[in-house]
Amino acid sequence: MIRKKIPHSCLEFEVITLEKFSSKIVIEELVHSNCFSVIIVNSGSITVRINQIEFCIQTKELLVIPVGISLEILQICDDLEASLLFFTSEFIFKNTITKPNIGFFEFFITKSPKKVVLRDNDSLLLNDLFLLLGNENYKIREYMFYSEIQLLSFNLLLYVLAGIYNENFFNLKTKHSRKEILIFRFLEILNTHCTREHSVKFYSDALHISPGHLSKIVKQVTNKTIKQFINEAIVLESKILLRNGDLTILQIIEELHFSNSSSFSNFFKKNTSMSPSEYRLNLKLK
Repeated sequence: MIRKKIPHSCLEFEVITLEKFSSKIVIEELVHSNCFSVIIVNSGSITVRINQIEFCIQTKELLVIPVGISLEILQICDDLEASLLFFTSEFIFKNTITKPNIGFFEFFITKSPKKVVLRDNDSLLLNDLFLLLGNENYKIREYMFYSEIQLLSFNLLLYVLAGIYNENFFNLKTKHSRKEILIFRFLEILNTHCTREHSVKFYSDALHISPGHLSKIVKQVTNKTIKQFINEAIVLESKILLRNGDLTILQIIEELHFSNSSSFSNFFKKNTSMSPSEYRLNLKLK
C-alpha cells in the first residue's frame, strides 16, 4: 500500500508515507534528481545504490540524498514502512521562517549521501512531524491557517533534521571537499555580513580569491549562483525585519544598506512579487 500526501500546493515540497510496499520502480520514480530526498525507515529495510555506493537503510535509520544524484533501488524488504520527504533548494530559501545558521547550510550542500542511525526519541519526533504535515484536518484548502501550519511544520521538521545530521557528522568529523569547505566559509561570511555587503566582490575578497573563481565554485557545488545566495539572504533578513512592527520601512532600508526606498522596494518586489509595504500588510491580515 502507498499513501501519498502533498501538503503544499506547489510541487517543490512533498511528503509521502509508504506502508508495506515493495515496488522498486515506483520508489525510484518518486525520487527526483532536482530535489533533496530524505528517507526514514520505520520498519524493514531498503537497499539503494547512489554514485556506485550501496546503502542499506534499516529500521530507525535515515538517509539524506542531495540534489543532482540518481538513485537505484536494489532491494526492498517485504515489511518496509518508510516516510519520505522531497523538496527543492528554492523552496527552502523562499519559505525558511528564521535565519539559518551554518549548520543548516551544511546539511544541504554536501554532495555525499549520509546515513544516520536515529535514537528512539529522534525517531519518534520525526514521525510525529511527518504525521503533522500529513494531518487530514489541515489538508482542506479552506482551513484558515492552512499555509501557515504547513510552512511552520516544514520548518520545524527541517531544523530537527539539520540538528540530527550535524550532531552525527560533527562527532564523526566528516571530511568535506575543498570546494565544499570554501562554500561553508562563504556562507558563514554571508550569514554575518549580508545586511551590509551586497556585492560578490566583497565575499571573494574576504576569501582571497577572484569573483569569477568564487562564482564558478558556488555554481558547481550548489547549482545556484552566488548572487542568488546573496539575494536570498537579504530577502530573508528583510522579512525578519519587516515582521518587527516597531521598525519603519526607512529604518529597515538603513539597516540593510540600500541607497533609497525605491531601490529596496524594487529589489524586494522582484524577489517576492510584493512590495515591502504589501508584505507587512499581508502579515497583519493573516
